[in-house]
Amino acid sequence: MNVADILYFENEMRKIAVHTVRGEISFYGVMADMEREVGEGFCRCHRGYLVNLSYVAEYDTENIMLTNGEKIYLSKDRYHDFVKQYMR
Repeated sequence: MNVADILYFENEMRKIAVHTVRGEISFYGVMADMEREVGEGFCRCHRGYLVNLSYVAEYDTENIMLTNGEKIYLSKDRYHDFVKQYMR
């Protein structure tokens, strides 16, 4: 799987759902490991989400809207870090 095709990662109990431009796959894993593995270009916008900044269409203080129309929750605690990373 090409990292550029990943829209976002979603935490589902002990599994991680990887939402891509081609569909969704799930596997057992830890979000912190995914965060380290994919590196820059992705932002941990919530405890349960790791979003690819390339697919962000718009955002406000509570949500991130992706280019495919999906909404991702944006934690108040992570809002400023998200904005800083997105503006880079």
